[in-house]
Amino acid sequence: MTMKTRLVKIGNSQGILISKSFLNHYHFENEVLIEPQEDGLLIKPLQKSVRQDWEHRFQQAIQKGDSPEGELLEGFSNAFETDEEWSW
Repeated sequence: MTMKTRLVKIGNSQGILISKSFLNHYHFENEVLIEPQEDGLLIKPLQKSVRQDWEHRFQQAIQKGDSPEGELLEGFSNAFETDEEWSW
């Protein structure tokens, strides 16, 4: 999959227009990572940390009345069915 495009003047800089199909195909969002290569530039989608914004999302859920911790541990129990002592 290749695409030919032109440099576009943006203020004192220049940019390129990337088609929507390319943006969707490669999962580009608001930010990209540009790496210099020997023969050009490599543009990659910026990978967000999996846990990025967790604290904010938990606070929003709690404000809505949800209990994220309860849902996370649903189906697990800390009760043990044995009278035996633990040993390591």
